[in-house]
Amino acid sequence: MIIERIKRKIESGLYIVPQSTPIIYFGNYDEAKACTISLNPSNKEFVGSSDILLDYKDSERLCSRKQLHKSDNEKLTDNEARTVLKYCTNYFKLRPYDLWFKPFDYFIRNYGEYSYYNDTCVHLDLVQWATYEKWNNLSPFVKQRHLDNDLPVLKYLLNKKFEVMFLNGNTVVNSVAEYLNINLKKKTVSFTNTNGKTKNLIVSHGSYNQIEVIGWNVYLQSAAVGGNENKLILCDLIKRNI
Repeated sequence: MIIERIKRKIESGLYIVPQSTPIIYFGNYDEAKACTISLNPSNKEFVGSSDILLDYKDSERLCSRKQLHKSDNEKLTDNEARTVLKYCTNYFKLRPYDLWFKPFDYFIRNYGEYSYYNDTCVHLDLVQWATYEKWNNLSPFVKQRHLDNDLPVLKYLLNKKFEVMFLNGNTVVNSVAEYLNINLKKKTVSFTNTNGKTKNLIVSHGSYNQIEVIGWNVYLQSAAVGGNENKLILCDLIKRNI
């Protein structure tokens, strides 16, 4: 299933980043004990600040179609798909998008000694294509087309008995719970950061395919959470309220 998924050509009308390849997972899936799940990859995995494709010689994060000398409407070969998958596995050993992953990694390391950077956690998405429009800006029709194509791949990957699945932020919690049909118990507590600002923290807890599922409504990478001291407060609150 995985190789066949990677081989697909880029379908028009779905806002997929040109010359990109599917990101089946970020990190070492085979070795990981935990997983994080989000909506779909950022376009920044393939393009720079000027939306120019990252040069595979010195700035690539993943394997682009440019590197494979493939157009968007061509299918990949089995060997090319294996190359793409190898880049996915080695993602955190090359040039990971630390601006997004480092805050999440700090949290999961303190929660259960998991880390993307030592192969004990892998990141997955509902949809494996990076889009040049944010997920929330896509039409319901386009979202459903993506989900019809890619959700079976995520479900296949979740046949692995991970110890825990982490869901970061309200949109992710609600979307993953809906599409994977997860029944989450929710508890609301007060989260006070180091600046004395208080907001409601909704802690979600459940299971999927014998994997413990833990989620929260605040977004770890947001200014509302802030620095690492606040992530430790958040981590402790979640542990005590599941």
